[in-house]
Amino acid sequence: MLRFPVALCLFLRPRSVSADPQTQQSILPVPPARPISGAASEIGSDWTAKPGSGGTANLIFSSVSGLLKHWPSTVFQNGHTIVPGTVAPGALLYHGSIRNLTGSLPTEPSWVSFDPEHSYLFSSRVYTLQVMRPIKVLYFDGSSASNMPIGTIDTQEILLHGELRRGDWVRESIRIRELCEWGKEFGLEGYLRMEYDFEIMLCDPSAGTEVVSTLDLMPAYRVEPRPPRRSPPSGKKQSDPFRQATSHDASNIPQNASAEVDQASASQPNPSLMPPKRWPRTRLPSPIPPKAWVGSLRPSTMVAFDVIQAGNWHDLPGLTTVVNLDYTRLITFFDPKYTSLVKARRTQTRSSFRAGNITMQEAEVARAEIKGVLETWDGSNERTQYRVSWPGIIQTIKERYTGRLDYLSVLLGDVIEGSSGESHANVTAGIQWARWHVLTMLTPYLPAAATPPVRHQSQPIDAEWLAPTMGYCSTVFTARINLSNASASERLLKNAVEGVTREICRTLGVIWLDAFDVETRSQPEQKLLLDEWLGDVGALKEWLGWIEWSDAAKCNPVCGPHEICTLPQWPFDMDWFGKGEGIGIPYCLSRWWGIE
Repeated sequence: MLRFPVALCLFLRPRSVSADPQTQQSILPVPPARPISGAASEIGSDWTAKPGSGGTANLIFSSVSGLLKHWPSTVFQNGHTIVPGTVAPGALLYHGSIRNLTGSLPTEPSWVSFDPEHSYLFSSRVYTLQVMRPIKVLYFDGSSASNMPIGTIDTQEILLHGELRRGDWVRESIRIRELCEWGKEFGLEGYLRMEYDFEIMLCDPSAGTEVVSTLDLMPAYRVEPRPPRRSPPSGKKQSDPFRQATSHDASNIPQNASAEVDQASASQPNPSLMPPKRWPRTRLPSPIPPKAWVGSLRPSTMVAFDVIQAGNWHDLPGLTTVVNLDYTRLITFFDPKYTSLVKARRTQTRSSFRAGNITMQEAEVARAEIKGVLETWDGSNERTQYRVSWPGIIQTIKERYTGRLDYLSVLLGDVIEGSSGESHANVTAGIQWARWHVLTMLTPYLPAAATPPVRHQSQPIDAEWLAPTMGYCSTVFTARINLSNASASERLLKNAVEGVTREICRTLGVIWLDAFDVETRSQPEQKLLLDEWLGDVGALKEWLGWIEWSDAAKCNPVCGPHEICTLPQWPFDMDWFGKGEGIGIPYCLSRWWGIE
């Protein structure tokens, strides 16, 4: 016997015990319409207006959505957001150093990682540290530890110097010392960044940590890798990560290589925009196995695979479980007040946006703003523990609309192309399905009494009757958030959230104005509306720019059991960057890379 949930049974029960249709009444009577209070009631008939060209709500929304997450930070590698935060006590950090032979943890500025595979890539001598108290760090989003001149280091250069300095993108050892010196007055202890995996530039690795172990781990033997089993999208062979520089510091570039870089820079209008060269190769001898060792060592390409895989572990939920960001002090170069960047982005694609296009005057404004939020920050969570979970709100919005909007576009396209299957093969049935799907997304904000006034059939439907629903839909996540004591960062985030929800709701509302009585229209009219709706949904998805809808979302076709899906990343795919081929396009990397 089939059993239904109680809630479902409410809809399956007879409406009335009376057989007379005229005397039948609904079990759930329609309540009288009540005005929606607050900001929602303030939206008038102008709710149909599209967002202005200078708005950045979609960019701020996506940037915050991708913070501390590996995959979005790899797709949009030129970071624009800077946020202070703390590394939580109990977190394990790792440091690989071939230079320190004393066995003691270095106290000078050094790099640490969140995964042993990452540190092992640099040296088989690995220190394991445990965080004993909150460690204050400043987070640069994007692939901010990828040393390329295409914009990945821009926010660090602006913070330090107010401009992009020629060749500074390669000077890691200088950068870590400059950042640590700059952050002393604010009590900053490190800088959180990402390359193929997340790392921290710790100014003193011994501060706030205790050594769990110091081990000389089993080394790997060096091999010349062959191309991966499935070729990258560009059809080019994969470069050898173990013939790249084996240190974070690029100061070991051969003199002739530096000269080549300088000459290439001089021929470019903007030196920081020059295409990157292949990273200088340094050959290291293969290690000798221990005397009592029996059998083979792991190949170096497997070590490279392991660190790429470790980075992918932080796609979702990212580092949010071990790093606490203070969103009340978030600074982003997507802030619309930086008008020079708004202007520069008008002629660029999303993946090529860079903070380095800012004017020197506005760069000084940004530097002052960053200093201002750090001057009053002590690293505690007293201010943030009762504050709004902006990442939670943003994630909820994406969960509600990512799949539904994508399906709506697929459904409309299938109906238009006539390839939708038996359930909605014809236009009339298909448009009914589309209408229901839009209604599904609007139902939480659509009172039963929300219907247009009585009109002649030839008259267009007035948009004002839907304004209360649009107001509630646009502000439901923020309407009761009290910003009386909020920071400028929180106001910016609230505007970004409302800007995104407003455009989502506006698009659905515009479609609903037509869909309300679409089932009574002729089939030619329905066909025209299908095309309009598909264009509206496509424009919304393009404006939002969520990577879940892009070619960068997943590997297609799906990878096999002996492969992982990954993105082109510095420094493993240096041949791809700067040439517009394969950037942000995932590919399948064989687990047997180099030894097949």
